[in-house]
Amino acid sequence: MNVYVGSSVSGQMPDNEGGAAAESTVEGYEIDQNSGVAYATGLTDAHCAYASWCHWGPLIASVSVFFTNGITFIIPPLVALAMWQIKNNDSIFIDDQGKEALNFQISIILLGLILIPISILTCGVGAVLYIGLPILSIVGGIMGGIAAAKAQYFRYPMCIRLI
Repeated sequence: MNVYVGSSVSGQMPDNEGGAAAESTVEGYEIDQNSGVAYATGLTDAHCAYASWCHWGPLIASVSVFFTNGITFIIPPLVALAMWQIKNNDSIFIDDQGKEALNFQISIILLGLILIPISILTCGVGAVLYIGLPILSIVGGIMGGIAAAKAQYFRYPMCIRLI
């Protein structure tokens, strides 16, 4: 789901009992006119917390990749995929933030793969660019988790949106 100024996004959130839609709670969004930032409306604190964990979970896994010298590089996208798949039907906001976190983790792997031939062609000088990947991953995950906790729609920089 893309959020554009002037478009409307709304839907009914299922409750926790049997999956029936709760008629009293309609999920949508509003845009802050001063900053242009879109905020989700009609969410519970649990929805915001889970959406923020869609960003925090892969962030924690990314830190483990850094300390294992990249051996476990596939773990952060799997964490993002699992977090997104568990609750993607509960909330439009969780679905959006889970997809964004997963796309970002896939993008980090693709950027790393693109840097391999660049490093070879530049005789190792391009390997300096690898320093930016963990920084981008950690800073992006922190920013995404904080934004999602505030019910703010978040978009990662340098993200290829495949899903």
